[in-house]
Amino acid sequence: MCHLVNRMSNKQLRIHNTDIDNLISNLRGEVGDIVFSWIVMQKFIHQSRGLQTDNIDEDLKNPQLILANSLIDKLENEIISRLSELADEKIGRLTFHFAQKKLGVLNDETTNFISFMEKEKFRKKRNLNISHKELPEQWTDHKSINISYRTIVIGIVMAIRLIKKFDRHHLGPKSKYLWQEMRRRRYKLTFPAKIGYILMPYIWLPNEVRKEIIIDEIKAGMHVWEDMSVSINGMDKDIKAYGKMGALLIDGHMMILDSSFIELESINFPKK
Repeated sequence: MCHLVNRMSNKQLRIHNTDIDNLISNLRGEVGDIVFSWIVMQKFIHQSRGLQTDNIDEDLKNPQLILANSLIDKLENEIISRLSELADEKIGRLTFHFAQKKLGVLNDETTNFISFMEKEKFRKKRNLNISHKELPEQWTDHKSINISYRTIVIGIVMAIRLIKKFDRHHLGPKSKYLWQEMRRRRYKLTFPAKIGYILMPYIWLPNEVRKEIIIDEIKAGMHVWEDMSVSINGMDKDIKAYGKMGALLIDGHMMILDSSFIELESINFPKK
């Protein structure tokens, strides 16, 4: 009984001590890596289809086709394995269960994701055919589990939707705009996927988008503006400022600057 209490206390302590941004950012990076693997897998699927002929014997001798199909299998297994790990009900790992316990939200959505992974045998396939392998005693006891491409895509979509919902709780209204930008960049493959998704909150969005975010944050009841005294064209004036968004509120008019700031000493507007 004492051992059980200690285990429960250790879990609660781990939940309490884990930094929220550390957890959600790395969880987002894990989902981003899965998305990247799927995009690369799509490219090899397209390549494989282009190399296939009606002659099966010739296809079996085509090294390019064999390589493409082998990479498709490896990427598919990686996606299945990582999705199953996201569905593990473990504290201290990159799992949606951990995020749900930490933030205290999205219990039903997290349970649905875990249930889908269990129902479609993602974890079972991982343990039998991919990693953490269970070794049957006899050759005749070996089994293979097939998970359809459609089911894998559904699993990816569910993971993306769930991390977006966690980000909505963690980052607030701006998460919607940040994820729209990440979707726009998704197929460019110009940055390491995991790092790009982890650093998503630091994307500098266009002026008009940042203005929309500020309006949404105000509607959500968030504290946005801070009082600041600056010199405007040589005259001291009290204004409102939102430095992280590079925004000023002067006489009821919002102004969006091209960069963020911590402090402003003076602003000079051109005289009319």
